[in-house]
Amino acid sequence: MGKKKVVLDQFDFIRAIACLGIVLYHFAVEYGWPDIFNNYVGGVTYGDIYVTVFFFISGALLFYNHSKIDDLKLFYKKRALSIFPAFYIAWGLMYIRDVLRYKSLFYRGNPASIILSLIGMDGYLAFKINDYYILGEWFIGAIILLYILYPLLTWMKKEYKWVTFGLVILFYILSLKINLTGMVSFRMLPSCLISFYAGMLFVEHRKRAEKYWWIAGILLVILKCIEPGNMNIKGHIAGFLMAYMLYGIGTYLMKINIINKVMKFIGGISYEAFLTHHVTICLFIKFVPADATVMMRVILLIAILAATGISAVVLKQVCKTIMSLGRARKKNIA
Repeated sequence: MGKKKVVLDQFDFIRAIACLGIVLYHFAVEYGWPDIFNNYVGGVTYGDIYVTVFFFISGALLFYNHSKIDDLKLFYKKRALSIFPAFYIAWGLMYIRDVLRYKSLFYRGNPASIILSLIGMDGYLAFKINDYYILGEWFIGAIILLYILYPLLTWMKKEYKWVTFGLVILFYILSLKINLTGMVSFRMLPSCLISFYAGMLFVEHRKRAEKYWWIAGILLVILKCIEPGNMNIKGHIAGFLMAYMLYGIGTYLMKINIINKVMKFIGGISYEAFLTHHVTICLFIKFVPADATVMMRVILLIAILAATGISAVVLKQVCKTIMSLGRARKKNIA
């Protein structure tokens, strides 16, 4: 558990593409252009696909580095530090902005719901509860729950591989048929779990993707031509195929030095970009009307990508500095 995390070049490539895909998707949704970043086919969006890829790569990365949990306390501590410091800084700044704007600590009412933000679940439960969801994405709450379940999941995978596989499939199927919460089925935990677990399974068979990634590409094209069926299932299949294809493509493209550096950079700030990009998009699109020239819209998109990257880098650096100061102070006290 004390070893340094290892990230394969292909995983960095997938993480970077998933980050870019989600940012471009949200831009298309909020701005209404271009549809090529939004709609894959029918009711399946590229947002669905890249969120599936996000859960897939999260499961793969975690299992690649922690296929066995030796120290449960240390594992949870590291997961918490990977999520909450950056989240608290970004959320806190936006919360202070809104408090000053509305001149109230609890400007949305329901003071108790602010606890959901403190535990990172505000976006995930915003469909049901009027809380203080300001930034980030709904899937941050889902990934927190998956991190909590991971030690149990990896133990079950080792001791009862096929039973675990069957249960993951069963829970997913049940989530398609039974919905007691009103949450969109794609966001329900069993739906997120199947993508996460698929990533864990992929780690053991990833070498095949280096040879047969092109098959996944062909299947993605074929899937796009098939009449819409269950959007949840189709979105997951497309996401799995996309991740498989990207791993294979990354095997070759990441050998090119400039691409390697760019993708590692984007992958390294992907979480911070998830936190800041939506706020950035909503701020920038106010200045360029939807009926502007194509050139102006392209400039807008480039500006949003640049601003998202800069804000993510700043957030990451501020977070690192604060955590370093905290460790130094703790060391001096000791």
